[in-house]
Amino acid sequence: MLDFPSLHSDGKTMRIKLKNEQLDILAKRLRFEVMLQQPRDVRGMLDVLGKEMPWDDAGLNKFDDSPRRPGRLTFSVEATKDGYICDIHPALAQYLHTLLAPE
Repeated sequence: MLDFPSLHSDGKTMRIKLKNEQLDILAKRLRFEVMLQQPRDVRGMLDVLGKEMPWDDAGLNKFDDSPRRPGRLTFSVEATKDGYICDIHPALAQYLHTLLAPE
């Protein structure tokens, strides 16, 4: 389950917590093996997943006035004992939610 404890006051970023098990599921969506050992690794994986995110088709642009995907989707990643706290674009949070939803 994605944890969405706060939406930052600027409305442009959302803070979520991804557990290690969730990161393993997301890593399997890529065509290569991802080594998730540091926050920078998680940030890179989220950036790659964000490039694949449908922008106009899925209505994810409702979080931004621009019809184009924003240039930056992942803002910061911090390690916790059982996962990572990530500040990401709300559209990326919604996309991750759909990727992690049970089928």
